[in-house]
Amino acid sequence: MNELIKIKMSDQEIDAWPSFLQGAVNDKNKFCIEIESERKLCGLCDYLYFSEGKLKFHSVDLGIMCFDFEETYRYHQRQQYAISREPLAKALGIKGIERPFVWDTTCGTGKDSLLINYFGAKLRTFERHPAIYLLLADAIRRYPLDFEIVFADASQLFSTITEENRPDVIYYDPMYPEKTGSKKSALPRKEMRIFKEVVGEDFDSAEFLEWALKTAKSRVVVKRSLSAVPIKENPTASYNGKSTRYDMYKIF
Repeated sequence: MNELIKIKMSDQEIDAWPSFLQGAVNDKNKFCIEIESERKLCGLCDYLYFSEGKLKFHSVDLGIMCFDFEETYRYHQRQQYAISREPLAKALGIKGIERPFVWDTTCGTGKDSLLINYFGAKLRTFERHPAIYLLLADAIRRYPLDFEIVFADASQLFSTITEENRPDVIYYDPMYPEKTGSKKSALPRKEMRIFKEVVGEDFDSAEFLEWALKTAKSRVVVKRSLSAVPIKENPTASYNGKSTRYDMYKIF
């Protein structure tokens, strides 16, 4: 992260802002948060705001986005997963008493991180977009779980990675543009449309994968749509779900 991404933030309920949010406003080395009056912002641009005890993102075109870890985690608790048959768990190498240390390097909405955590892996997760990171930090503040969310591009942490804290597995879910064509497909859910609007595409996926293959101890797992070509040819194995494929690259 070289040039800081500017974020507009409403001053709504400023006296009730949680400490992590106040800290982010004051940390000029990591965040560039411009606080404006709610009346001035009012529907004219994209911005963060704090309301009803939650941090939310307002998109002019698409509406409101807010992450709810409790709802997602309780959903997983109701599913009665057979981990030995779950494509993601198999790709990550979670089986029996084996609980690998996983870096989810693209936390995004947090949904995959929550599932990886639920499957029992030791987890550290990363998000490099400041607005998305703050939404995630607020979600885990409201529903604490036993993993850390780090505001960073994991591939830039060369100096802090030691043999002891290297991950067994790196999980990578790059963002790609929507497919265009003659056939009309259903729009993704609103949350994902707002997320893609904020974050944009990942143009460095090939370089990121090469870094991951040099960093992980055991394997790298890349999430893809079923019809997408692998980022790198000849994955060691691929595990298919209903609409998603996990390409696994074993490190020998």
